[in-house]
Amino acid sequence: MPPELTPDQVMRAVAALEAAWASDDDALATLVQSGHGERSLAELVAQYGASRLQTVVLVATGIAHLDGAEQQEALTQWREGPVSHVTSVAMTMMSGWARAAGEDVQSTGDLARHALQAILSFTAIGDDPQGVRSLFAYLREDAVAHSS
Repeated sequence: MPPELTPDQVMRAVAALEAAWASDDDALATLVQSGHGERSLAELVAQYGASRLQTVVLVATGIAHLDGAEQQEALTQWREGPVSHVTSVAMTMMSGWARAAGEDVQSTGDLARHALQAILSFTAIGDDPQGVRSLFAYLREDAVAHSS
C-alpha cells in the first residue's frame, strides 16, 4: 500500500484533474514535471483518484454515514457485491495505467480524465461545469484543511 498522500501531493493531483478536465495540456505538461525523488504525477492521480472513488462510493451507498457495528456489517455486505468488485477493478486499473504512463503528458491527462469521470459517475454532478468547478474547489479546500 502506498503511503498516504501529503496535502501538497493532493493539491498537485487535484490540479491535474482540473487541467485534464479543462483540456489544458500546457498545465498538465508543467504538472507532469517532477523533481528529484518525487512520485510521478500519474501515480499521484491514480492514488488520489482511487481514494476519492472509494470515499464517494461509500457516501453514495450510505455506508459512510453509519456507525460502529452497523457500518462494519454494511461494509462486509458491500465487499461481497458487484459494485465493490467493479470499484476494485477500476482502482487496480488506474494504478497499472499510472505505472505505464510514467511522465507522458497525454497518458497522464487521459488517466486524470478517467479518474474524474469515475468519481463523477457516483455523484449527481454529471458533466455540469459549475458542479465540477464546485467539486474542484471542495477538493482543494479539503486538502488545505488536512494540511494543518
